Amino acid sequence: MKFLMIADFRDNMQAFSIEGQQGNSYNDHPTNQNIKTIIDAVVESGFECQYFGGIPELIDSVNMKRCFIDTYFLNFTDGLEQDYSRVQAPVLLDILDVPHSGSSTFPSALMNNKQHTKYALQNIDINIPKSITIKRKSQISKRLLQEFQYPLFIKPNCEGSSIGISKKNICFTYLDIQNNAEGLLTQFSEIIIEEYIMGQDVTNFIIGNPNDYRINDVILAKLHDKDDYAIYGAEEKLCKKRTLYWNDEKLNPLIVRKIQSLSTDIFEYLGASDVIRIDYRIKKDTDTVYFIEANSMPRFSESSEVGFICQKRNISFSTAVSYYVETFIKRIKTSN
Repeated sequence: MKFLMIADFRDNMQAFSIEGQQGNSYNDHPTNQNIKTIIDAVVESGFECQYFGGIPELIDSVNMKRCFIDTYFLNFTDGLEQDYSRVQAPVLLDILDVPHSGSSTFPSALMNNKQHTKYALQNIDINIPKSITIKRKSQISKRLLQEFQYPLFIKPNCEGSSIGISKKNICFTYLDIQNNAEGLLTQFSEIIIEEYIMGQDVTNFIIGNPNDYRINDVILAKLHDKDDYAIYGAEEKLCKKRTLYWNDEKLNPLIVRKIQSLSTDIFEYLGASDVIRIDYRIKKDTDTVYFIEANSMPRFSESSEVGFICQKRNISFSTAVSYYVETFIKRIKTSN
């Protein structure tokens, strides 16, 4: 058995400029060093592992009808710049008919669309902010929004990694909605308008599969901006303007357990595999947990949430990589 690593590197991908940060651009794709660290960790675990390439190399393999024997693919790419980029690798790997880590095509496509994910989760007991999607500014009308409670939040529907997100996306009036929609629709093909939940940002990072969850940890993010309407956008991520807290360091243990249980329910209901990050907001003064979105391809690096979890658990990053690889192997062997 050998592993081949799929990744498209940051240096080769489009960077987004950040308003107010002259000379700075934002790109959340993995770095060459990040992927090398993961490959080294897999080798350290006793497996053969090497870098294969990214989406272009997968396309070439499909065109050439390449055959891979006794080979497992580790998928760490967000895809290229097109819409539904996170679906590209699962589609191509499924066409090649090779075992690969991470969610398969349909769950990846579902989670790549924030609104469709909400639709899918309506049948389970979960609080979800009311929302709609818009493809053209002309679709927006006061009548369309009459049942919504302001403030509203507007963002790209099929992007992740805080792309297109800033404090300006909070809308207190219909005019705010129109102005923000016009700007975002020049960059993105579809946007989502949802009721803004004032409160705390919480994320749940999972490595594992049903009956085999190796990591299921809750992270509370407190922004350095004390404003009630503080937003963790691209600028805040670039400039590291937040402090992280692990599980019940700042949260009631009952809330932590509730989020962990809810997250495994969501994981299984969406048909996710191996890894997921689920974002929530805890409504101010009520402790009500609201689902915001799910990410099928969360960043897996020493500087991301999983690296923070490693520090708190007092384990090495290599150990987290081994958890990921082991749970992937177990899933494939169980399904055969």
